[in-house]
Amino acid sequence: MIGDQKAQKFMYFSKCNAGYVLRLEIGEEIQEAMRQFAQAVDIKGAFYQGIGTLTQVELAFFCTDSKAYDRRFFDQNYEISLSGNLSAHDGVIVPHTHVTLSDKNFHTYSGHLVRGVVSATVEVMMTQLDIALTRKEDPIMKIKGLISPKRTHLVLK
Repeated sequence: MIGDQKAQKFMYFSKCNAGYVLRLEIGEEIQEAMRQFAQAVDIKGAFYQGIGTLTQVELAFFCTDSKAYDRRFFDQNYEISLSGNLSAHDGVIVPHTHVTLSDKNFHTYSGHLVRGVVSATVEVMMTQLDIALTRKEDPIMKIKGLISPKRTHLVLK
């Protein structure tokens, strides 16, 4: 278990051959929990997917014309499906998560997850990589693009 025993805050996880299986608890902010987990077990690069429920969700959509994010807040309880990756920017682990929310009327909303609070549970399969992933500012698009240290270029016809 990872967490401060005095505060009785834990994250439950299992190590497996492909990486880690995580279960986040009610009240945890998902992005911060993912960052803290990666830091605690020294993950330098990973991809993940998950399911669960969130509330107090903030999504963003990157507008390529303005090169800025439009943001929207969702305050109900939502079923979710998520995917993303962990990388470092300026030495800090950054979860980059995209999520689809479904409300009680089966309406869906999708986007870049800025934040969200677990309302029942979130279950994540995290595949740890054997390389460190980093992010670097793209001067044209004004986003922090993913960089792999072992990348090569392939010339396409």
